[in-house]
Amino acid sequence: MSELKKKTGISSSTLSHNLSELEKRKITTKKEEKYALTSLGTIITTNLIENIKTNAAISKFQKLWIKHDLSCIPPELIKNIGDLHNSILIESESEEIFKPHETYQKIISGAEYIKGVSPIFRFDYIDIYKKLVIEHGINVELILTQDIVDQTMEGIDSENLEYLRNFMSQDKVKFWVIPDVKIAFTVTNKYLSLGLFHENGNYDNTRDLISDDHGAVTWGNQLFEYYRDQAQKLEL
Repeated sequence: MSELKKKTGISSSTLSHNLSELEKRKITTKKEEKYALTSLGTIITTNLIENIKTNAAISKFQKLWIKHDLSCIPPELIKNIGDLHNSILIESESEEIFKPHETYQKIISGAEYIKGVSPIFRFDYIDIYKKLVIEHGINVELILTQDIVDQTMEGIDSENLEYLRNFMSQDKVKFWVIPDVKIAFTVTNKYLSLGLFHENGNYDNTRDLISDDHGAVTWGNQLFEYYRDQAQKLEL
């Protein structure tokens, strides 16, 4: 009881009354001087925590959800959107248009692996990925649309193409191709970076959801696996 008083700031009489009510409803139990959740209480509490996390993720990041295309996120991960509650939303103002890209580069610079899905691509990322593979030996897995693959192959120089062939032969770099996708995200061993498209079909390059929370990283890995199951592996 003393621990509960300290945690909640509630008086002993009020706590005692509430615990008595919870015990009648088989939500808590008392053994000697210790209070604990029953199996039923554990189920209720777990779901309550998930509801709190979901509400937090919705209210904190309304700018990201409203008027954006969420059809790219499968129902099972929409259900677990609360896993993103412990994130931050990076937004660029007119004078800081590259802020999300700068944050993204910082995130992947310390990664042990990189997994990404994107219908957009920046050529300056090629050099960043190459440096990470060469100097740090990380694995890179990317799922791209056919249009982005075609643009990349047309724009890549012979030196980088040779590097790419070599990395792919060693399974350090893997590419998958998907017909179309309306989401852009990267997940590493420590971070998730998530961007969405507007409902009008244009990518919102002014907002990026960033998280180093374990739940968010797990959520990002599940989203990657969802798209990898739909994609075809690219062979040069």
